[in-house]
This record gives sequence, structure tokens and C-alpha cells, in this order.
Amino acid sequence: MTTITILGSCRQHSLNKKYKISSIQEEISYPHYSKEILQVIKYLKYNNISSEDTKIVFRTPILNNCGIINHQKYFNEFINTDVFIIEIASKLYYKYNDYYVHHIAIDKQFNVSIKNEIKIGILTKDEIEQDIIEIKNELNKPLIIISHLVTREKGERYILSEWLKEICEKHNIPFINPVKELLKNNVDMNNIFLNEKVLAHYNENGHNEILKIYEKYINELF
Repeated sequence: MTTITILGSCRQHSLNKKYKISSIQEEISYPHYSKEILQVIKYLKYNNISSEDTKIVFRTPILNNCGIINHQKYFNEFINTDVFIIEIASKLYYKYNDYYVHHIAIDKQFNVSIKNEIKIGILTKDEIEQDIIEIKNELNKPLIIISHLVTREKGERYILSEWLKEICEKHNIPFINPVKELLKNNVDMNNIFLNEKVLAHYNENGHNEILKIYEKYINELF
């Protein structure tokens, strides 16, 4: 069975229905921006963040207020991954010293000691491209890059998705714009998302429909 590591949000949980998914996403982080994704990858490969510091950097340690103590487990899962599914959903970054932290580190509900020292900025297209090149080189394995849900041809999500499309084409990386692919399949767009003011999550039908698209792209890799 194909083993997948997801570096992205719950929008990729559709993959759980068919594939073996590593525990990296659930037990380390749901990264949203390119520098954060690259940092997770380098941690997996090089164990370059202390257990104590993982409590201020990665999502799950922040939520649990408990540092990662078994890096070897995640390194093994990393090297045994067949395909990496990477969602780049934001241009915003959250930086503390040399760390790119998960966005929940600034949330009031979590007692993160460095909360007030986190700098928020916006990544440029060139920075995202350089991150993607480095991600591809560090992984050296099949990967697919996915954009956020983009339902209109304007706004920050749209701009980022167009950047990602152009960058991926330039560097020969498979790219999925979920909404465009769903429309190609003539999916009823009124019946696949949770009822939210700003679309961010699939309902059960949506997960089933996007899984068909993921499966097509994964099969093409092999």
C-alpha cells in the first residue's frame, strides 16, 4: 500500500480513506506556509530542533504543551514515505528568532511563552519559489503541491494559487487546484463544503469527491 505523508491541513484527510498515512501530520504539525513546511521537513531529516523548542514551534506540541521525545519514529516514517502531499495555503509567516512557528502560537488560548515576540510577515513569490525548490530537493521523492480552496478569481487565495501553479509548472511538480479539478469532474459545488462564511472544509461528500482527484494524481506519479 502506498504510504503518504501529509504536510498540510485537514482538507487532506480525504486520503485516510484509501492510503496508509504517516503520523507526522497529526503528531507534529499541520503546516500552512512554505517556510513552515520546509522547517518540518528539515526537522524530520536532521532533528535540528530540541524537544523543548518543539513546544513553541509545532502545532501538536503547542496544543499538548509537550515536546516531541521520539524523533526516530518520525524519521523512520519520513524515509519510508512514498508520496508527500503538500498544501501551501497561506503567504503569511510567523517567525520567532530562526524558527517559523505554527500560527496557533499567537492564539490567546494557548500559553506559548514567546507569543509576543513572534513577527508576522508576508512571503513574496520569489521566497515561496525558493522554498519549493528546497522542499523538492530535500524530499527527493514524489510530491504533489495543493492550493487552498479558491472559488473566485481575485483575492489572496487566488493570487497564491496562481503563483503555485506557475512555480510548479516551471519546476515540473504536480499541482492541484482543488476547486478547478472538482469543476472538471462536474461536481455540484453546493454539496461538498461545510456551511461556513469562508469556505475552508469539505463535508463527507466533498472528501469523497476530492479523493478521486488525489487518487488520479497519485496514480500518475507511478
